[in-house]
Amino acid sequence: MNSELSDYIKKWLEKAEHDMEAVELIIEMKPLILDIACFHCQQAVEKYLKAFLIFNNKAIIKTHSIEVLIEECSAIDTDFAAIDFKNLDEYAVEIRYPDSFLQPDLKEAKEYYSIAVEIQKLVIGKIKF
Repeated sequence: MNSELSDYIKKWLEKAEHDMEAVELIIEMKPLILDIACFHCQQAVEKYLKAFLIFNNKAIIKTHSIEVLIEECSAIDTDFAAIDFKNLDEYAVEIRYPDSFLQPDLKEAKEYYSIAVEIQKLVIGKIKF
């Protein structure tokens, strides 16, 4: 892997880490803004999966769908097929607008954060620089 590709993947991982840090902060703040915490969980997972695909020389399709990205990653590594990402896709794009108002509770937000941590560990463990 050349240094340019390595740096590019590291940028994807760094942006995913920023989303994870945002979730941690949001969950601890009052008032709770849990829909935004779940949005950042979805964003982190999306970025980790895309970093894995880039690492494996796959073209990134323009999608926010965790389901599609998990399928792409599973075609490379079956460990991804075991991930239950629940309905995390619901917190992608639509959640940002009032027409698709979802209001998760703290338990649900923490569950999505756990899924994001699971994917974070899986991806970081598979990307070797």
